[in-house]
Amino acid sequence: MIQNSIAGQYNVSFSPVMQHRVVMMLRNANTLFSIGWLRKRLWTELGRRISEIPAAEYENYGRWLRNHFEIRFILEFLSAYQKSLASIRQIIGNAYDTQSPLEELMEERDELIREFACMPLSKTWNCVKDDGESWRQFAHRFPFGELGKKEEIDRFFEILDRISIITDILCRRAKEYGLEIDYRSMPDSKMLYEHDGSFDEVLARAIENVSFYMTKKSAWAVVFCVLRDYYNYQNQADFERHVKKLPLKGKMPDCSEGTISSTLRDNKYMILRIDKWPIDKKFTKFALELRAAIQAELNK
Repeated sequence: MIQNSIAGQYNVSFSPVMQHRVVMMLRNANTLFSIGWLRKRLWTELGRRISEIPAAEYENYGRWLRNHFEIRFILEFLSAYQKSLASIRQIIGNAYDTQSPLEELMEERDELIREFACMPLSKTWNCVKDDGESWRQFAHRFPFGELGKKEEIDRFFEILDRISIITDILCRRAKEYGLEIDYRSMPDSKMLYEHDGSFDEVLARAIENVSFYMTKKSAWAVVFCVLRDYYNYQNQADFERHVKKLPLKGKMPDCSEGTISSTLRDNKYMILRIDKWPIDKKFTKFALELRAAIQAELNK
């Protein structure tokens, strides 16, 4: 099961470019990883290519398959498909009473996407579109045949397989995998306060309950991270604008343009989910207490 910690593997040394890529992939996850169309296209392409080669007793088919970048990509991609399904099915079938399996899968997908975004092979994944050429360009960038690259390539397809299946499930396509899921517990894909103004009041009260942490404008980055991780909010600029509309009773520091990005840049660990933040970091306790405060207000 793929559950390696990105913090341990990459030591949270994220450059601004890497941060941007991670945020972009998290924000567009449903689009980037809903890839049933690619499976269909690659299977069709494989069938066409094979039909062009006449059957012969002594043809070196293995060399033909190994030395062709596009065919190698197709074979690796299709061979990895559904390798993750058994363990995902186990999560759904053995869910905790206190946690929805959908919530568990959403958390895992976020973590996997962060790892995927940090892989050199994923650098141009966002360029792969439902057309006839972009996947070919992507395939030709793969280091097939290079010494020491097999493990990296295997890992890429393994993670992509799991992310794509979880994404299909979160996009309400569980039946395609023979899974029965109750989607009533699934939160809306938009931030709560985008379609329910009452959440502004909930958030404001929660912030006021832990206002002793709100001493500098960088504290707003913690609020953003909590909303990002638990309420599927990814747009930093929208958040900075929305802060001004919150019905806060006490005086709080400003959340000027660029506050979130600069704080995340100075505190690399904040790109992780808040429950993965090192316990000794200055914002960790604040984040956990704010999350608890929001939940307490929602439960009233």
